[in-house]
Amino acid sequence: MTLAVLALLCATPALAAKGFPTTLAGFTLGEQVEGYKGYCQMDRAIPVSDAPFLSEALIRSDALPGVRGGSLSYGNCENKGRLVRIKLKFHDRGQGFFNKLYDRYEEDFGKPDRYTGDAFKNVIAWEWEFTNDKGETVSLVLMWSRDNEIRPGVSIKMTQETLMEREAECYRAENAIEESTTRTRVHSLDTYVPR
Repeated sequence: MTLAVLALLCATPALAAKGFPTTLAGFTLGEQVEGYKGYCQMDRAIPVSDAPFLSEALIRSDALPGVRGGSLSYGNCENKGRLVRIKLKFHDRGQGFFNKLYDRYEEDFGKPDRYTGDAFKNVIAWEWEFTNDKGETVSLVLMWSRDNEIRPGVSIKMTQETLMEREAECYRAENAIEESTTRTRVHSLDTYVPR
């Protein structure tokens, strides 16, 4: 199973690309998410709670070999329907599978740009960042977790950061007046201390 998943991932243009990967497991950042509705639960897509300028559709657990789930996040402001982020979570949750993927990523992309996991190695996460000649940026995060709060196992997150920033700016501009009128202050900390 592990070899089949590695073969699938390695056959995609994202892992074959040296300079600016945009495709992972057949999904291409910047494309219309509607083209991937056969892989997702589009009828259940909802805005992302801490990034309301994006909507997220869950990937069906039977959509890709070796993948137990994940999501496709797409713009809902300036670039409506354009794919901004791909997240994949694998059936194989072992650190050995993570290490194989890491070795392949390092072989294709070089050393990661930064470590984004925790100091105790409950979450191991490495990030690569790519910039094209237009100044657009894609980030790629490979993660392994044993932390129950962060869904244990192996996952990949690939984000078109430039599209993400544009969506956030569009949302802020459209909601600036509403946010300034609805924002309130905390009057007493007592309300927020559990009893």
